[in-house]
Amino acid sequence: MNILIKTVPFIKKQIVNIKTYGLKELFRKLYILIKILIRVPIDIIAILPCMIIRILRPWFLIRVQEAPSQNFGDFIGFIAIYYCKKKLRIDQPIKKCLDLLYIHHKDKIHNKQIAKMWKKKINFLSSYLLDPIYRINKFIPGGEVHTIKSLKFCERDINNLYKKIKILDFTKEEKIYGDEILRKFGLKNQDKLVMLDVRDGAYQLKKISARDHDWSYHKFRHTDVNKFTSAAEELATRGYFVFRMGNIVEKPFSMKNPKIIDYANSNLRSDFMDIYLGYKCSFCITTGSGFWNLPEIFNKPIIDLSVPIGDKFTHREEDLLITKHHFLKKEKRKLSLSEIFSFGLAYANDTKIFEQKGIELIENTPEEIKEVVIEMIEKLEFKKNNKPKDEELQKAFKNLYASNLKLYNYKNSKSLANAIIHGKIKSSFGNKFLRDNKDWLK
Repeated sequence: MNILIKTVPFIKKQIVNIKTYGLKELFRKLYILIKILIRVPIDIIAILPCMIIRILRPWFLIRVQEAPSQNFGDFIGFIAIYYCKKKLRIDQPIKKCLDLLYIHHKDKIHNKQIAKMWKKKINFLSSYLLDPIYRINKFIPGGEVHTIKSLKFCERDINNLYKKIKILDFTKEEKIYGDEILRKFGLKNQDKLVMLDVRDGAYQLKKISARDHDWSYHKFRHTDVNKFTSAAEELATRGYFVFRMGNIVEKPFSMKNPKIIDYANSNLRSDFMDIYLGYKCSFCITTGSGFWNLPEIFNKPIIDLSVPIGDKFTHREEDLLITKHHFLKKEKRKLSLSEIFSFGLAYANDTKIFEQKGIELIENTPEEIKEVVIEMIEKLEFKKNNKPKDEELQKAFKNLYASNLKLYNYKNSKSLANAIIHGKIKSSFGNKFLRDNKDWLK
């Protein structure tokens, strides 16, 4: 009965799609059906290697897992955690073990350079060989032990494993090539650079057709890149080159200063340079995207301006945080940190949630962004310590944030189910933000 309930709406949806998009859609669906029918005998054949794997298990464990490659950030973060745990022998099987990973052939590799670097470190085989084994293995009782847990759900480096081993590095030839490209951008050997990662809606719309997926629910996370002009100018004045990152972006970041580079729209942009800039940068400014996993694996500081606030990176002392203002339209006031949690917004992952609760997300002003950037520069260049009053505000933030995380456990959030994203709260909030918004610390 349940199968019938699910099948009827599915069939109706296919008919509607065919009527809407015509013969092209019909042929596309027929092609998918043919692929499914072809897969049946392949799955039957896959039963044999699955059984062999089970027979060998008492002496030698073989684990097969699809690598999460659908998103740039997942392909970096998930695999980095797995690699660290593997090398440091954390949460690993006691017996001898062989791990076999694959990138599904239907998934686009969003950065070929990072794939190339992972394949030097980890066993990757063809998905045509491993995917049938992985799928059939899940249906045979006891299959869970033959999968890799850390590659199946969101987990962050809350134990700072990235600082214990070198995860990725470039060859001598690659470094020479990367530096040559930097010289074309105007950088000399000792010049410093900062990556600016401003999230907008262009990348996801291009990556996955709007027909297949409605990405408007992510609109609350987007930010206007022009809010960063003052911060970029400040960085350039202090001797930094600023690289506006991105593959596909909504609008240019055109500025006359030669040290402020709209790399996302440059003809020198490449998969290789995306990763090399993460390796070379002094720090990264991000409004929240999977991109922030890149500077993190190279142990570079991050300024995080993202929402939702319960999803922030908080496990690294070198990082600085600020966030958008949550304005309660009905009462014409800003919410405090605790209210953001109590209103159910700390883990909100849909624009509609903010709209339903009457909340307007107000972007940080150019001045707020510039101030936190200056704070990062002074922290890095002058090892500047907080003044006693600022230290009190930081302590208040960390205690309040930790208590709210405990009270409104992130595991209760559907979007972060089974996630391990917070350990000890080590990151600091922007001092100027806390000074100017003291009511926020309530």
